[in-house]
Amino acid sequence: MDANVVKNNNGSAFARFPLSIRTTKKDKDGNEKKISALQNIEVATKADSPKLDLLKKGTLVKVEGFFEVNQYIGKDEKEHQTIVWKATAIEKIEKKENQEA
Repeated sequence: MDANVVKNNNGSAFARFPLSIRTTKKDKDGNEKKISALQNIEVATKADSPKLDLLKKGTLVKVEGFFEVNQYIGKDEKEHQTIVWKATAIEKIEKKENQEA
């Protein structure tokens, strides 16, 4: 999915986008199974930033950043914590063709 720009109460904005992570795992019989998951990433931005053009569904990107613990008050009026991946650099990459030996 494309990045979603969110504006904070303090006037700052960030783009939130999912990164698809895929791995292969073998079951007890040795059969390979592909497992996919989505990890949300946030990057500081402006609503009209050219950076958002990189954050379209299907675009391959290299992301650098760090994990941060965010605290917030939920609808239940209790404090909650979540871990967020904060991107500090995003770069478009080209898909490598599989080379056969």
